[in-house]
Formats: sequence, structure tokens, C-alpha cells
Amino acid sequence: MSNIIYLESLVEKNVGPLSDVKIVFPFDNEGNPKPVIFVGENGTGKSTVLSNIVDAFFEMASKKYSNLTNDSNVLRHPYYKIISPIEIHAGEDFMYSYVSFRNTFNLKYCLKAGKITVDKIKELGYEVPQKANWGETENYKDAFLSADETFQIWNENVICYFGPDRYEKPVWMGERYYQTDETLHPSVKKVFDGELVNPLTVRDVTTVNLQWLLDIITDSRLDIFNKSNSLHYDDDNVGEKKLLCLARESLETILSKILGEKVRFQLNYRNRGNSRFRIVRETDNSPYCFSLDSLSTGQLALFNMFATIVRYADNIDINRSYKLNDITGIVVIDEIELHLHSNFQKKVIPELIKLFPKIQFVITSHAPLFLLGMKETFGEEGFAVYEMPTAEQISTEKFTEFIKAYDYVKETEAFQSEVKKLVGSVRAKEKPLVITEGPTDWKHLKNAYNVLKDDERYANVFEGLDFDFYEYEPLQSGDECVNKIDMGNSTLTQLCENIAKIPQPVKYIFIADRDNQNTNNKLGSEESSYKSWGNNVFSMLIPVPNHRIETPMICIEHYYTDDEIRTEWKCPEDGIVRRLYLGKDFDERGIADKIDRFCEKKSKCGSSRIDIIDGSSGEKVTSISDNSGVNYALPKSMFAKLIHERIKPFDGLNFEHFIDVFRVLREIIVDR
Repeated sequence: MSNIIYLESLVEKNVGPLSDVKIVFPFDNEGNPKPVIFVGENGTGKSTVLSNIVDAFFEMASKKYSNLTNDSNVLRHPYYKIISPIEIHAGEDFMYSYVSFRNTFNLKYCLKAGKITVDKIKELGYEVPQKANWGETENYKDAFLSADETFQIWNENVICYFGPDRYEKPVWMGERYYQTDETLHPSVKKVFDGELVNPLTVRDVTTVNLQWLLDIITDSRLDIFNKSNSLHYDDDNVGEKKLLCLARESLETILSKILGEKVRFQLNYRNRGNSRFRIVRETDNSPYCFSLDSLSTGQLALFNMFATIVRYADNIDINRSYKLNDITGIVVIDEIELHLHSNFQKKVIPELIKLFPKIQFVITSHAPLFLLGMKETFGEEGFAVYEMPTAEQISTEKFTEFIKAYDYVKETEAFQSEVKKLVGSVRAKEKPLVITEGPTDWKHLKNAYNVLKDDERYANVFEGLDFDFYEYEPLQSGDECVNKIDMGNSTLTQLCENIAKIPQPVKYIFIADRDNQNTNNKLGSEESSYKSWGNNVFSMLIPVPNHRIETPMICIEHYYTDDEIRTEWKCPEDGIVRRLYLGKDFDERGIADKIDRFCEKKSKCGSSRIDIIDGSSGEKVTSISDNSGVNYALPKSMFAKLIHERIKPFDGLNFEHFIDVFRVLREIIVDR
């Protein structure tokens, strides 16, 4: 049976900032591990999770290998991570960490500190390794496997950790950051019994990678000899040389993706040039550079990271380096974006990760562009993102640092240029133009206008009130529409500010939801129901209807009653009944037992929450009782379309709560 090893599950209870984290690591339909990314602000526990995973590696390796430290005074293996009760979550008596692995040997690891018994941990619903045993106040940790099992695992898998201190020596710096124990040439270093060949932590490996790379180039060259005054090559080793060339080509593929053009490795003749090794362009064989040291710090760091994975596989078994998609194991990377330009973060790293489908990548990141790149490369379901400290699984766009960074990007020249283009496309004709925050808002308002203007009760509101809606769809929408843009609250604000800079012949009115305080501050007014920007430009927030007075942070859908929002629709494509959900339909865990539903976005759930949950990415509503993964939530866009097209049972919804919007529009258009 295979000795391939992957992380299966993880528990962190009261560990530092992590009060209660449970993660089941995801796999695809073929059994390959999906990349896992931990995100969150500094101090939210990302590195804490990685430290316990890496500590599990050290505890496992210690069962067989004695060279986990360079300190000759240490008789027993040192702890990679000490057990420190000071890490116990504030106000709690204990902390507990548990890691299980998917492997033949059913491997487990656990760490415990503080005051709690084994039985009490089990009573709380947490798994404990069968052989684990400690006293109530004893500090304890262990990994449960034999020396032989450890050997089998490390003899088949790449297991390593790239920490935030994985410096690479720049070519101009005379001293190395670290001294490495890999001082011997990899191809001649004796594999001592009981010593780990591949260090668990990876630092400053340029020199050893270059030595190994020279070995690969040398091994892949044919042996040519002179026979009967003509040149021949050894026919007996052609097949083997072809395989060795595959390893070389794999490394050339890695570097080509980093450099953005196809390159090859070559050996210089001795005494020609400054280096025995060079990198050349595949197109014309011209030199790209003459050493790995000539690469930029970011290029070198990225190459060393992924080349080290191949080198580790090669050290285990030279046959492992032929095909990148056959290399197995676990690679942990803290702050993967270190030293790297935005293009590397968004495009290159995801492509490199995809070269290793059987490696389980466990990564931390602060880089929103990296997440966007992962989404483009792997698709929404091809990887998993967990936001700390709750370890809530989220979509790319829900990453809080993405939202912050996106707001910063909007201030850049490139964003301003896009807004200018939008300003040019948004042109009022003869009537005032109403521009809404989202592509569903204008549909709801237009429906309400068409219904309410013929209601005698509101004749005084609509008399003489004439305007156009700016009708648009999202960029990726399949619906036919002349205008396709992505208009969120920030874009609406920027558009309003830019259009207000010059005199306008007709009135522009910008209408925003109330669910973002920054937008409320910019587009709303404390003194009036609307804000005048001058030059015939106005903005307003949707008024709060009477049934939402206690929850004023609303969006356009909240003009309907809760029951109307929950209107069900049987989708003709698959026959499944779907609807919008409200946060208060679920408890704080995202569970609604009575209706057999679970919401992924737990932060939107709770008895007092009115957040609209529409099943968008990261907010799926699924069944508790089955594992089909069916999303039972109706998209907001479909909800608006069904109302707009008057499709039963959405043709009977009440629009009375929309009337205050039109009262404010009348103030701006008619009464002003």
C-alpha cells in the first residue's frame, strides 16, 4: 500500500488567538489535495496553525532521524516548538492542538498545555490519539508512529517548510545569511543511516541548488567518443538520458514561467566567461544570464522554492524528478508573496503550484492578487481559502485584505482612467439620469416606479416626475445589454465625484444602498434626504422604510418584507426550489436545523442579522443531511429578474415601501 502522506484534519482549541478552529483539508475527485491558503490580518493565527503543522513534521521525523539540529550538545531531538502555557487563549485554562494525516499508518499528532484531562477533551467533542495520555496539569505533545513508518514516509514524500526567514543571498552580498548543513555535493553526500537528507526547514539554498542543477545538466548529456576516426555516442544509455532530460526540462519549465519566456540551461566551456553555467533563450540561444545569482531576488527566491521541491524528490529517488505531477508530499509556505512583484503573485505562483498536483500546498498570504491568480488558474472550487482567526472558508473576493487593497487600488491612476471611461459612457439625454449602486437596484426601482405611478394614492408624488434609469448589467453577465460595467459602491462614489467636476446640462442622481458606512458618509447627508454636489449632480441613500427602522444598514432588497424576500422559485433547469435567505434564518454557526440548511458565511448569520444571503461565492446554502453540495440559495440577480419579468409568484410583491425613494427624487427633480 502507498506511503503517500497528506494532512487530513486539524484542530486548534484555545491556541493563541484561535479559540476554536476545525479544518478538514479538501481533495479533488481524483484524490489529489487542493491547495489550502490561510489569510487574515497580522496576529490572527495564520503562523500559529503552520507552526503546529511543522511541529508535527519534527515530532514525526524525530522517531527515526537524529540530525534535526546542528547543536551537538542536544542529546534528544529539540522541540521545533516549545510548549508554552502563555499561548493559552485569554480567559481559558488549556490549549489543545491536533493534526491527523491521510496515510496508511493513520498518523496523529497532538499538543496540550494547561489544566485538562484526556477524558475532558473527548467530552468536548475533540479527537485524541488513541495512545495519548497525560496528567491533568502536564504539558504534553507527541506524534504517534514508529521509526520504520517514519522512514517509509520520508522515503516517498517531499515534506518541507519555507518560513518567512527563507532568505536568498544577493550576488552583491559577501556573507551568507545562514550556514547550511548541506555543505557536501548532493550527488556524493553519503546518506547516513538515521540522518535526514532533506532538511525540514529550507533557507538560503542557492548554492546547493546550483550544485545539484549542474549534476542534472551533466547527467542529461550524452557521452560522445571517438571510434574509427568518427564520433559516436553510447547507444546503451540513450533511454536513460532521455529520462534525465525530462528532469532538466521540468526545471527549465519552472524558470521559464518565472522569467516569462522560454529558456534552457547550458554549460559553458571552461575558461570561457565568468561562469560554468548559463541560462539561454530558447528562441535564438542568446544568453539570458550567466548564473542563478544574476537573477533578481524575487526570481531567485521563487526558483529556489519550487526547484527545492524537485531536488528533495530527486534526493529520495532520482526517478522522482522526471515528472513533476508524480511528486507527492506536503509543502508548507509562510507568506508566499515575500520578495515578489504583483505579476509573480497573481500569475506565476499559481501556475507553478499547478505543476505539482500531488503536492499538498499549505500557504499563508496577505496578497489579494495571489488569491485572484489562484482563482483564475484553479477555478473557484480548485483551492480553499480560510480566513483567520475563525478559519471560515471564504471566496477570493470576501478576503478582508482584498477589500481593503481594492479600495487602495481604486485611488490609482489606472482606476481613475477606468472611471474617466465610465464617465464618458454615462450620458444623460434630455431627462435627469438616475444611477444606482448595483445592476439589480435599478430593476427593483423601475418595477416599483411602473407599479406605483398608476396608484392614485401616490399621484402627487409622480405628477411631473420624469427621469431615466441608467440600465446596465455586470461585465460577466450573459444578458443582452448595451451597458456592461462592474458598479459597486466605490465605483459609484468615484463616478459621482468625477461627473460633479464639470457643469452638467441635466441632473444626475446617484442612489446608494446603506450597507457600507464609508459610502454612507460620502454620498449621504445628515441635514437633508440628499446631497448636492453642485453642477447639477446629486446623491442620496435609499431611505429607511418603517419595517427596517431598527436595522438601518440595508440594501435595496430590504424594501421587501422578510416573507417576500423568502419567496421560493423552482428552477426549471434542475427542478430545485431556491430562495434568498436572511442571516437570521441561521444561528451563529450557520445552521438552520428546522429547514435542514447550512450557510457557509457564518459571519452573516445570527438571530439579529438581516444580511441577504444569495448563494454567491463563499456564501453557499447547502443541506445539513446530505453531502450533495447543492446550493439552495437564489442569486440576487435572478431574484431581481423574476420580479422585473413579473414571473409568478414574484408578480404579487408589494412595492409600497419604495415610495420614499421617489419622494426624494421628486425633491431633487421637480421641487428644487
